[in-house]
Amino acid sequence: MNPSRYFHGKSPITCVIAAALGATLTLCTAKEKSEIPQPNATELEWLDAGIGIFVHWSPSVYQEKDTEKDAVTTPREKINPDQFDAGKIAQAAKSANAGYLIFVAKHVGGYCAWQTATTDYSIKTSPWKNGKGDMVGDMAKACKEQGLRFGVYLSPRSDVHKADVGGRTATPEEQKEYNQIYRKQLTEILTSYGPMFEMWFDGGNVVPVNDLINKLAPEIITFQGARTHSIRWVGTEHGFAPYPCWNTIDWKKGEAPKEGAGTPTGNVWCPAECDVSILRPNWFWKEGSDSHILSLDDLVEIYYMSVGRGANLLLNITPNGHGAVPEAQIQRLKEFGDDIKARFAKPLGTAQGKGDTAVLDFPAATAINHLQIREDLAKGERVRQFVIEGRDADGKWTTLFQGSQIGARQIIPIQPVTVMGLRLKVEKSFGTASIRDLSAFHVDRPVPKTAYRSK
Repeated sequence: MNPSRYFHGKSPITCVIAAALGATLTLCTAKEKSEIPQPNATELEWLDAGIGIFVHWSPSVYQEKDTEKDAVTTPREKINPDQFDAGKIAQAAKSANAGYLIFVAKHVGGYCAWQTATTDYSIKTSPWKNGKGDMVGDMAKACKEQGLRFGVYLSPRSDVHKADVGGRTATPEEQKEYNQIYRKQLTEILTSYGPMFEMWFDGGNVVPVNDLINKLAPEIITFQGARTHSIRWVGTEHGFAPYPCWNTIDWKKGEAPKEGAGTPTGNVWCPAECDVSILRPNWFWKEGSDSHILSLDDLVEIYYMSVGRGANLLLNITPNGHGAVPEAQIQRLKEFGDDIKARFAKPLGTAQGKGDTAVLDFPAATAINHLQIREDLAKGERVRQFVIEGRDADGKWTTLFQGSQIGARQIIPIQPVTVMGLRLKVEKSFGTASIRDLSAFHVDRPVPKTAYRSK
């Protein structure tokens, strides 16, 4: 644990910086202003990625009932992902503008999609590649080739080992035995497939693993891990984040991060990730599930309400019983990626901030209907209140948007307006804020009604 990454709870005093009208109100502490939670390089890279792709596959895809939970009833010789194509999956993820991919190495049933030494309930008893296949290994290699950061979902729960939510067992003796199994599985994953970017525990984890992670992958980001480099669940599986959705939370050592909107005065860096399935609400494929694929409009709305609100979006796709992701899902990912590029790949103008202000001037009157702002988070999330104004041809400034959090990014649709310039002013911050960029767009595609915000 690095104490310099935490705010130690000193009572803030108020400092008024400058006396001019509209000056920034800066919240300071008696100690260095840098003593607020700060992300490391990996955590900044995670936020920059914005979009991740989830890949859910387990023996539940062969089962008609209770597809979310493997009933551990499928004969092992029928578990056969003979059309699994990791390269095609990684390419599909790239087409959706994803920066990372999380593969389900083991879901709640306990089936292991790699060559584990801990159980025969694994890919080594499948007829695929005569029991020599390795879905995790293939996926790790494909992600590396496509320039995607790779991670895994490794459920602590295991029905085949009689471990319930969080890896809890019925007796201390069973707990000790399962702890050894799970720690061995985690060691295999962290030592066999190159650097891991993110690991999902899901639902918390009572198995002690922090010592292994700190030794084998100290920079890895963990979803609901009881450690400092954690991210938190946003609180729903609809893909929507609240606004504001702060990057810090109040956290006690040893607990799994709580979901929700966070707090600007939190003591640990722990941003939110929005997980949603392209087959909402189903996380696993079953016959006829292609009819449940989210529409392009659905995905665009989710993007505005997750990435557009400073959180990350983890969008799930699901291979079928042959291990192949259906073409309908592949195509929808590409449509989604193409649409987002069409909207936001080419800003009409971009300006960097100097301290608490960013000013963007246009060479001529320019029609805009979207704003994007990003804060430089290297020294923590500092902005607490800001305003964006537009300047007309007569030099008059009019408020276009007022908000509290900026964070990694805010994508803000506004009513169409023609301006000569834009100005972002930070009105309240913890120490001196830094604006990474202020950008303007004119999007000629439908905008979800839910994406519009009041002043």
